[in-house]
Amino acid sequence: MELDRILRIDMTSKTITEETVPARYRLLGGRALTATMLLEETDARVHPLSPEAKLFIAPGVLGGTAVTTSGRTSFGFKSPLTGGTKEANVGGQLGHRLARLGIKALVVSGSSGTDWQRLDITNDGVSLSPATSLVGRSNYDLHRELVGEALMTRAAATIGPAGERRMAAASVAVTDPEGRPTRHAARGGPGAVMGAKGLKAIVVDDTGAPKIIAGERKDEFRKEVTKFSKMILEDPRTANLSKTGTAGVVKFVNRENIQSMPTRNHRAGTWAHADSIGGQHIEALGKERGGKMLPCMAGCIIKCAILFNDEHGNHVTTALEFESIALLGSNCEIGPADAVGELDRMCDDIGLDTIEIGNAVGVAMEAGVVAWGDWERTKALLEEVRAGTPLGRIVGNGTAHVARTFGIDRVPVVKGQGLPAWEPRTLKGMGITYSTSPQGADHTAGMVTARGATTDTLIKQSRHEQLVMMAIDSVGVCQFSNALPGDMAQFVSHRFDIAWGDDDVLRMARNGIDAELEFNRRAGFDRDDDRLPAWMATEPLPLPDGPSTFDISGEEIDRVWAE
Repeated sequence: MELDRILRIDMTSKTITEETVPARYRLLGGRALTATMLLEETDARVHPLSPEAKLFIAPGVLGGTAVTTSGRTSFGFKSPLTGGTKEANVGGQLGHRLARLGIKALVVSGSSGTDWQRLDITNDGVSLSPATSLVGRSNYDLHRELVGEALMTRAAATIGPAGERRMAAASVAVTDPEGRPTRHAARGGPGAVMGAKGLKAIVVDDTGAPKIIAGERKDEFRKEVTKFSKMILEDPRTANLSKTGTAGVVKFVNRENIQSMPTRNHRAGTWAHADSIGGQHIEALGKERGGKMLPCMAGCIIKCAILFNDEHGNHVTTALEFESIALLGSNCEIGPADAVGELDRMCDDIGLDTIEIGNAVGVAMEAGVVAWGDWERTKALLEEVRAGTPLGRIVGNGTAHVARTFGIDRVPVVKGQGLPAWEPRTLKGMGITYSTSPQGADHTAGMVTARGATTDTLIKQSRHEQLVMMAIDSVGVCQFSNALPGDMAQFVSHRFDIAWGDDDVLRMARNGIDAELEFNRRAGFDRDDDRLPAWMATEPLPLPDGPSTFDISGEEIDRVWAE
C-alpha cells in the first residue's frame, strides 16, 4: 500500500476534493513534502493568516509502517511568527492514522471565518461539520470528547484558545497514546494558521484500515526494522532517554564549562536551583508518585516522555522536556519541577509553544511586567493568554512582539523566533544552525554540540546535521532514533522497491532545504536575517577558560548554504 491520496480542504466553500499523488512526490514525505508544496502553491508574500495562505499536514515517507518512531507528522506553513517558511514536527498518533488511510497530505486553504468547523477523516470518507460546541474549549477537554476511550483507532489535532485568537505562539495539540493532548506541533505558530482557517479540530479514525504497511520488499523491510530497533535499544543514549527523558541533560548543560541553562532572559548560562527541575529529581518524584516513562507515539521503543504526577498522584503533564524546563523554568527563574510542570500543562491546554512563551515571559520579566521567579503571576499571565485580554494577546504573540510592546531591545530571537535552550555563545555550532536554518532559531534543525572545534569544522557539521534532520523529518522518524542516511536509504529502498543510497537521501534533503531557502528569498529574507542577536557577540558567558561570545563572522555564516 502506498500513500496515494492528497486531500484538499477548501474552508471557504467547505468542499473537500481528492487527488492522486503526482509522481514527483512519490518519495517525498513530511517536511520535504510540505516545504515543496508550500513553495509551489503559496505566494511567499501573502499574509500568513490570510485565506490565500495554506496549511500542509503530512506524515513521513515511513508513516504507517512498523519502523519504530515513524509516526511523526509535519505541519508546513508560512509562519506568522517569522514571516518565512516553517515546519512544526510532532509525535503522537496522528501520522500513523493518516498514513494507514493512504493519505499523503492534507492541504487546508481558504477560511470559514467565525463559522468554525471540524474535519473528520475515516476509512469511509471525509467530512466537514460545524464545530460550534467545540469553540472556546481548551485542549484537554477537547481530546477527552473527541478521542475519549477510542485510543486504539482515533487521534485528534486541535487548537486551544490561543489558536482561535490567531496568536503567533499558538500550537496544534495532537493526541498521545493515552488520549491526552501532550504532543504539540508548536514552533512558528501553526495553531494561529489553523485558527485563521476556521478549523478547530481534525479527528482521524483509522478503523478498518491496514494496521501495518510493510512495503514492496516485505521480508527485507521487516529484517531492516528488526535490525534498526536492535541498534536503538543497544545505544547508551536510548537507555538515558528511557530513564530521565530529555530532562536528564540539565545536570550536564548547567556545568560551568557548558553554561547552556538559560537563566534570566539568557543573561546567564547556569542556575543555582537547576537540580530542582532536572531529570534526576523528576525521576525521584516519579518513583514516589507513580510516574513513568512512556512512548509519545505507538510503536516507539525509546519511551522518553515523562508522565509527571502531582503529590497526590494526579496527572499533570506527559511533556516535561528539557526545552520546556529550561525556558519556562530557569530562564524565568521558576522552580521547582512541580511549578514548571503546571506551567507546561497550562501551555498544552491553552495551545502554546513552551519555548516561545518561556522566552516571551522572560522578556516580560525584563520589562518589569512580572517579577523574576514569580510563579503565581506567571500562571495568571498564562490565564490572560487563555482569556485573550490585551496583555494576554501581547504575550501570546511571542517574544519579539513582547519586546516591541515594552521597548526591550535585547531580544532572544532569530528570524523572529525565540531561542531554544542550547546556548550559541558556548556551543557555537548551535549558533550557526540557528542563524542559517530557514526555520529560524530551532534546535531540532541541526544539533551541533561540539566544543573546541574550528569554525570550518562547525560550519560543515551544521550543514550536515541540518541535512540529516531534514531527511529525518521527511521520512517521519524521531531524531532520538539517531537514524543515519544509510538507515533511511535502506528503508526507502525496501518500501518502494528502488535502489537508494546515502547520496539519494542527502540529495532529497538538500532539495527540501533549497525549497525552504527559496521561499524565504521570495518572502524578502536576505543574509541580514541569517544572524544571531547582536548582544550575543558582546555579552560573554564566563567560562572557566575565559569569557565566551558568539564570535563567528557573518562572512563565515554565509558559507553554510553557498557551498
